[in-house]
Amino acid sequence: MNNEKIWFDKADWKDYFSPIPHESINIVEFYKQYHARPDLWKATFEFLKQDLTKLVPGKYNIIEKDVFASISDYQTKLPEDAKWEAHRKYIDLQFVIFGEEQMGILPLEKTVQPQAYNETKDLIFFGHSKGDIYMASKAHFFLFFPSDAHRPGICIQESKEVRKLVIKIAVAE
Repeated sequence: MNNEKIWFDKADWKDYFSPIPHESINIVEFYKQYHARPDLWKATFEFLKQDLTKLVPGKYNIIEKDVFASISDYQTKLPEDAKWEAHRKYIDLQFVIFGEEQMGILPLEKTVQPQAYNETKDLIFFGHSKGDIYMASKAHFFLFFPSDAHRPGICIQESKEVRKLVIKIAVAE
């Protein structure tokens, strides 16, 4: 077993945040990013220890410009209305506080039809591609690195309300 997997399985890094990491997480990249900037990750997991159900939608600054959170309420979308997206400067930690949705994950190199990158929003959208689709609920959190395209907010059978936390963590160079 490699060092990354041993570290990940030991899970000392999460420090009592009860949802478990989703199976789709790139463990090698997580290990690399965590060890390059442990201060950012410790602040992230410290933020997650609070009762997230009591937080209202809005923005939360954790470490100025390096780690910040958004909580939003929205209706899930039909698959054809959910876009593939990726980020270059920030890693996404996504966690559904209440509700359920499906989330797509696709290696960035398998995306098609990239649109213009919006540097201000650190966001690029892609055309429709086939990727893996997973259930997202309060049982797991997801991590999306710059090498991951993701497609959040997909309805399961019909559109329903979801409250989601997205924490943006600066990518370590």
